[in-house]
Amino acid sequence: MKKLTGLLLLLSLFTVTVFAQSADQKAVAKQIEALRKAMLAGDRAALTNLTLPDLHYAHSMDVIQTRSGFVDSLATKTWTFSKIIITKQEIYVSGNTATVTHRLYGDIKNVGRDAAKTALGVMQVWKKVNGKWLLLARSAYKLMPPNDVPPAQ
Repeated sequence: MKKLTGLLLLLSLFTVTVFAQSADQKAVAKQIEALRKAMLAGDRAALTNLTLPDLHYAHSMDVIQTRSGFVDSLATKTWTFSKIIITKQEIYVSGNTATVTHRLYGDIKNVGRDAAKTALGVMQVWKKVNGKWLLLARSAYKLMPPNDVPPAQ
């Protein structure tokens, strides 16, 4: 019985360690959620405040934008999201740099095109500047079947 209790205690500690997020990971996750909401709203001020001036934003369709291009395209409704779902997010922090990977499923509309579904793998780099996590780089690639199907909502 003591061995079973000890084993269960060890497993529960392992589980807590695996799923515990550091304060920095939680702060980055909060910024990612703020970015998701700002992208949905096309909120120029929020998009600017969440990104660094040196931002490189690489789209899955072989377009790379600077911060001004990224912010302008959303703020002027050149492209709009009506839905963004993020899944399988993993955040790794090393000093003042964080890398994030996740899947993004959404509904998007580009000016002059029909609304469409999008399913992307995304990798982001966040940098901690004056205590605040800001997006430095982002790259996306199209997910292939069967991973291109969004989770049931």
